[in-house]
Amino acid sequence: MGFKESLPRTFYRALLAVGLFAQTTYSQPVLLQIRPHIGDTLRMHLSQTVEMTGTTRGHRHDTTSMTTSIEVFTRAIAEQYTSSGTLMQTITDSVAMTPASAASLADLKRRAMQARPVLLRVSADGGMEMVDDGDPNSELRHLFGEMPAVLTRAPVAVGEKWTREMQIPLSSEPGAVGSVRATFRLDSLGRNGDIAYISMRGTLSRINTAGAAPAGPGYGTSGQLSGTLQIDRRLGWITDSKSSIIVQSTIESPPDRRGDPKGAPMLVRTKITQWIRAMRAR
Repeated sequence: MGFKESLPRTFYRALLAVGLFAQTTYSQPVLLQIRPHIGDTLRMHLSQTVEMTGTTRGHRHDTTSMTTSIEVFTRAIAEQYTSSGTLMQTITDSVAMTPASAASLADLKRRAMQARPVLLRVSADGGMEMVDDGDPNSELRHLFGEMPAVLTRAPVAVGEKWTREMQIPLSSEPGAVGSVRATFRLDSLGRNGDIAYISMRGTLSRINTAGAAPAGPGYGTSGQLSGTLQIDRRLGWITDSKSSIIVQSTIESPPDRRGDPKGAPMLVRTKITQWIRAMRAR
């Protein structure tokens, strides 16, 4: 009788001990870093959609819209550790763009990068840099080689936040750059602490650069971004990254040469949605 009564108590005590251990483990700061194992081959799938809508205000509302999407399948092979990050050989297996434009220069560049290995340096905090791809204007460099660092180099606990400031190109303005201030949060840890779930939110504003025309007095740009990240700490890689950036720009029409009043302002809304998935090749 005593044995039968003590068994449930022992079982519940064991469960309580496991729960307390897990809670203590997850509350301890962990180091989040990108450090794939040398020799591993990672398959990545990038999907990106850009939706642009322009609306002219005034007595008559004219709206125009355009949507483009691109899909890129790549392989990345971890080759060497360096003091500034992991060197990885990256091969683009296929690129698809909608709507397709075989005659456009950008499309020809995308196709030229297929099946051609390039060298990528990935820092421990998630920043990516093309080491040598033979073409400083290649589409692959724009997609992967301009990814800023998103992680903090210090250990963080569940619930802790950190802030990153980065620059990204504005699709609505060729040559223009936006300044992003994003706050990241370690939401939780899963699979015995092997998977880190991170959320992010931030704001965007236009900054003047040497390569872009300065914004006029009637021009304004602002935006917001949000997203999530999943880091496989055993794999040493971001296995799932979803982000959405919404940029709104107001453009005032200048007076014409005869000095007639300027036309109605135009509101341009750009939404960029990106999803990157990765897994180790079997």
